[in-house]
Amino acid sequence: MKKLLSISILLMIIVSCSSYSTTRRAEPENIINAPIDVVWERTLEILPTERMTIKNTDKENYSIEAKKHATFLSPAGDIVNLRLIQKGERQTIIHCSAESVWHYWVDFGHECRMTINIFNRIKDASESSIF
Repeated sequence: MKKLLSISILLMIIVSCSSYSTTRRAEPENIINAPIDVVWERTLEILPTERMTIKNTDKENYSIEAKKHATFLSPAGDIVNLRLIQKGERQTIIHCSAESVWHYWVDFGHECRMTINIFNRIKDASESSIF
């Protein structure tokens, strides 16, 4: 019985999903008080400082795909997707999602922390550049 329980727990850990998106939060938590073009520029400046390589950008749709380099908590790296949405003249909603390249890697909250950290860095840089 103990062996069956141990195997069940191990399987749950192995197949757990390791992804996070700011779309899980309430919309006001994803708002940046800066025009979309300012947020776009600050995002492109910040991602490389977070050990990320920008893979694709689409300014027409304000979307960015980047790959975060390997870390201890994510040995194969992470795929990060950002989508900026204009909300009025001086506000931007940003949806940021991250998932492990190894879909069966245990998360331990890494994607959540990383995604929120990226969002906060972009927010701080964007809002401070317009005031």
